[in-house]
Amino acid sequence: MDALQPLPRAKALPDGLPPQAQAGCDINPYVPDRDPDHWLYRLDAQQWLAAADNELAAARRAALARQQRAAVAQARRAAGMALNALLYTVPDPAYGRSYMDHLRALAQDASVPERIRQAAQALLDMPLRQELVVLGRPSAAIAEPAATIIDYVRGLMMPPVQA
Repeated sequence: MDALQPLPRAKALPDGLPPQAQAGCDINPYVPDRDPDHWLYRLDAQQWLAAADNELAAARRAALARQQRAAVAQARRAAGMALNALLYTVPDPAYGRSYMDHLRALAQDASVPERIRQAAQALLDMPLRQELVVLGRPSAAIAEPAATIIDYVRGLMMPPVQA
């Protein structure tokens, strides 16, 4: 299993941050107030992770119900929400604003483990429509790349406690 590696520090922090935030630390010490009108700050990092978990559960339910379009869309959203949790504390303009922007950037980010880039690419490559009728038992495997990304982000944000 790949060791967890943080995403690179933001290339450019937002203007108007206090001096300690501009000193170049890896995790942004400036945690903005929640702002219901801002695309990223409407939830805090923990709320973004909780939303990602809920969306992942919905993706799995949709996959088990053979609802391909809903399962793929919800899996992509789940991974994007997890990345919003990380962007809340480590802003990086290269990751864009949309969940798809986040996934495209993650798939190309050489600083993250290969398995995480592959999970992002798998979500990007998933077709929204299933052209063939699939026989057999339904599977929630379509959501697993999103689960991989969520677990990775959660590990970055909440590293294991050393005893």
